Amino acid sequence: MRLRTFHAANMAEAMAEIRKALGPDAIIVSTRRASRGTVEVVAAVEAATPPVPDPRAAIDRRPDPFSLHRPDDDPIEALLAGRLAQINAPAASAPEETRHRNAFARQITRALDYHRTPRRQVERLVRLAGAFEGGIPSEALAHALSTTLRFEPLSDHPQRSIMLVGPPGAGKTVVAAKIAARAAANGTPLRVVSTDTLKAGATAQLESYLRAMNQPLGLAANPAELAKTEHGGSRARRAIIDTAGANPFDEGEMTQITRFIAAADVEPVLVMAAGTDAHDAMDTARAFARLGTRRMIVTRLDATRRFGSLIAAADAGGLAISEIGASPFVGQGLRPIDATELARLVMHEYDHIEADELHDEAAQ
Repeated sequence: MRLRTFHAANMAEAMAEIRKALGPDAIIVSTRRASRGTVEVVAAVEAATPPVPDPRAAIDRRPDPFSLHRPDDDPIEALLAGRLAQINAPAASAPEETRHRNAFARQITRALDYHRTPRRQVERLVRLAGAFEGGIPSEALAHALSTTLRFEPLSDHPQRSIMLVGPPGAGKTVVAAKIAARAAANGTPLRVVSTDTLKAGATAQLESYLRAMNQPLGLAANPAELAKTEHGGSRARRAIIDTAGANPFDEGEMTQITRFIAAADVEPVLVMAAGTDAHDAMDTARAFARLGTRRMIVTRLDATRRFGSLIAAADAGGLAISEIGASPFVGQGLRPIDATELARLVMHEYDHIEADELHDEAAQ
């Protein structure tokens, strides 16, 4: 089965492209709303089935036992006949297609290795990218990422309050201010609550951000106080809840976060900084996923050159990537990301097919 990913302004244009590229027999595998209002459609078409050989034809091709001269008797004629068969073989283009796929695989592997992506995930992404036909390496990787990962941006009208959780130093307080600023700008202001009341200066930082928006900061020093703020009269307005950093490998700190989550009907969202060790990121994502976390926000993309930990964490924890942050300033807020943009970030310097000299020499 041949798979291809199509991007278009609307579903009608996507269907027209699919029919033009894959023909009327194509089937729709999946559809989703991509960034900037576009749609992404994965379509497939069954590969052509080779014809079943007619056994009678084999009988007709048997050499005549009464012939005085047969090509098999002459090694020169046999060599020429074999060479002619190779030239006329219908699969003569197969080596070229194989080289094309191998070139894609090499470039994607190089890029993922540069980004310190774990080997198991590299092998799976390269294998999935191999099912993509045409285009450039980043499009093939985008197809693989859309198959492997989920991308779910935050809603301007969340159904539940959002609790930001994560390890210390990930940037949860700045993320809370960015979400609050965006909601206020969109005319759908959110309450802002902090449970980080023990660390010196934690609430002062968030209060200074909110002061510019003429918005107060609510405090909840323990799970009971958080439950009161969430189930009180202001419940109709959802909240962004900032929490103290929790060491994912410290049972006591994770238990405390669990109590806050259980105290109110909130959605925990993991905040993680890009550029960390991929295997540590995987362990962190798994730890917070066990608390009911299903989405993640990635910060500090401006301060790292390698994004393998982002892919590794989302995959290991089964977390959807919601938003990314590429600035420490509240005015430069968060933004959604999809498989296409993530693939372009990864393939930034690898999205062209270069000749692999060692491969070419070995082939010669």
